[in-house]
Amino acid sequence: MTVEKMPANRFSIKLLIAAMLLCLSILGCGKKEMPSAPRQVPPQPVADLRVQLTGNKVELTWSFSKALSGSEPITGFGVYRASESVSESCDHCPFLFQRVADIPFLEGQDGASVMTYRDTLEKGYRYRYKVICYSTGLASKDSNVVVAEEE
Repeated sequence: MTVEKMPANRFSIKLLIAAMLLCLSILGCGKKEMPSAPRQVPPQPVADLRVQLTGNKVELTWSFSKALSGSEPITGFGVYRASESVSESCDHCPFLFQRVADIPFLEGQDGASVMTYRDTLEKGYRYRYKVICYSTGLASKDSNVVVAEEE
């Protein structure tokens, strides 16, 4: 009975491949976790909402810079308004804001813009306004709230 010997170089290649497979199975490719969506950063809120009242006309202005946007470019602003009767005013009652306008973001040459919204007030009512900027699928926190009341 004769035993044939395997060539040494063929044996060493098989041993090398087996060692590599063993190393890959032990080391893997990092820590396994549940998949998650890419993190998107919402835009910064408007911080300088101002109101100017002339008779029964109100003009809201605010500035916004492209530098304040989050991970997605700003597409526009939502203007919200809450109204209450001056005669039935309640200091501690919550205000129900309703969206009254959508204003597209028009970028200036330096990446900043001054945005404007005009409204007409009804006598005997107090109005509160706030602005929220938004991008695709994301919205900022509320801006500061301004109050307007026809005198």
